[in-house]
Amino acid sequence: MFAFSLDTDEETQIITYIDDTKNLESNETNLGYRELRLINVHNVEKLKYEIEKATKVYDNHGYIHMLDKNKSIVTSTFISKARIIKSKQNNITLSGYVWHPPKGFLKAWKMYLNNEVTEKNAWKRFNKDELQGWLVFTGCIRKPEIDRENIIIQLDGNNFHNLDEFFVHWVKK
Repeated sequence: MFAFSLDTDEETQIITYIDDTKNLESNETNLGYRELRLINVHNVEKLKYEIEKATKVYDNHGYIHMLDKNKSIVTSTFISKARIIKSKQNNITLSGYVWHPPKGFLKAWKMYLNNEVTEKNAWKRFNKDELQGWLVFTGCIRKPEIDRENIIIQLDGNNFHNLDEFFVHWVKK
């Protein structure tokens, strides 16, 4: 599940919940103009009203948040100059400049939230173009460990075939 909020100096106030989003990730660039599809927006009229109101005062920057089962925010994507360009039933298409994560990032979070990241080599479920997303995700959830002196790490080169797979293999150690 996802949610939308406007960027304010105050505490995050969720405007509406969203069942799913499309076109939020990209491997081409971290920041760029995007059209985002919001699937099954729970309160379409409130979202439209709040974005239109924010646009009038040039403060139409916001976030699309990914939520856990308790509706707590686990990660957010910033969108600047958000505008509604299409609305059909409960689906909305927004445009704006999006600071988007790499492909695979949201897939990794969904797996994590569904307790599907419990076995070794879970990253092997990702397509080659999704490995950057897995790497960024692991950086978000890794807990610092105690430094160990004189540690020896051996990596089997047969376990990876490109640089992304090498880093994925390295991070899991």
